[in-house]
Amino acid sequence: MQRTTSKLIGILLFLFTLSSFNIHGQSLFTGRITYEISYPGSMLDLATLEQLPSEADITAKRERVRTEMDAGELYQIKISDSDEMSVATVLEVLREKYVIHKTPEDIRQNLEELPDPQINFTNETKEILGYTCKKAEAVYYDQHGDPVTSDIYYTEEIPGGPFNFDMPYNEIPGLMLEYEIRVGNLNMRYEATSIKSRWGLFISNRNFRVPRDAKEITYEELREKLQ
Repeated sequence: MQRTTSKLIGILLFLFTLSSFNIHGQSLFTGRITYEISYPGSMLDLATLEQLPSEADITAKRERVRTEMDAGELYQIKISDSDEMSVATVLEVLREKYVIHKTPEDIRQNLEELPDPQINFTNETKEILGYTCKKAEAVYYDQHGDPVTSDIYYTEEIPGGPFNFDMPYNEIPGLMLEYEIRVGNLNMRYEATSIKSRWGLFISNRNFRVPRDAKEITYEELREKLQ
């Protein structure tokens, strides 16, 4: 079980990465977003796929974003701040709670380790949850050097900076409502199923605080501990 959990941690943490995005001067979003997650075309065994999360719940308050994903034996919360360029990932695993912090330098370093897709912007649009979304294409290259294209639909009605600054898609200017991320043998597809704006919502600053009982650890130390 520890070997399976360690593999899941590696898959999930590897997706929470990098880069920078200039968001100053934009009107930022406060509200909640829910995504359905699927894994089309992933080259992973069925046992691993069945343990990966099927949903992501996001709470946003201007430059701060909290993302929650539940993979059964592994529960993960990511708290990011695009103004401070920082990320804290909280993991609950084996009845223990850990936190891994990333500085701006850590985020930049992670970017160098991930595939760097070519982003092509198009004039196509699509309606999603009442938002007019523009289409972009992310072009990756597989192990054989052949191009693989993933579609991205984003709305500029919600600025993308707080959501995208630490991802390979940081140059996308709006919130992505449908997109895929490819990392090695894993392909994650996100589809927004609900968006609630701040009107009628109270979002406490407590949502963006790291739990006091979380033990600070590095990713490498956590892998060694589980193995």
